[in-house]
Amino acid sequence: MGTESAEVVVVMVSTANQEEAAKIADLVVQSRLAACASTIPAVRSTYWWEGKIVNDQEVLILMKTTSDKVLSLQEMILKAHSYKVPEIIAISVAHGFQPYLDWVRSEVS
Repeated sequence: MGTESAEVVVVMVSTANQEEAAKIADLVVQSRLAACASTIPAVRSTYWWEGKIVNDQEVLILMKTTSDKVLSLQEMILKAHSYKVPEIIAISVAHGFQPYLDWVRSEVS
């Protein structure tokens, strides 16, 4: 699938702290696997882990990329991430401002 026809997606990744989020954001944008990585500090996550409920403060990264870059993006995140099982979720963008979507596609091509 060519980049012009690639679907724009938002990849969500939660991290342990701001330093890890900044490191991952810089890596994926510098490598052109994401056009933009927005960091949201102080996200409270509640989840099951190893048989108990955990409440953690995390940092969320929203990465804008294309569907054809998701697997490479995931590989890079896994190499830099401290979690054993990190949240890496790609969400399709059904609608958006066309010039922005075109920009995302051009930056990751």
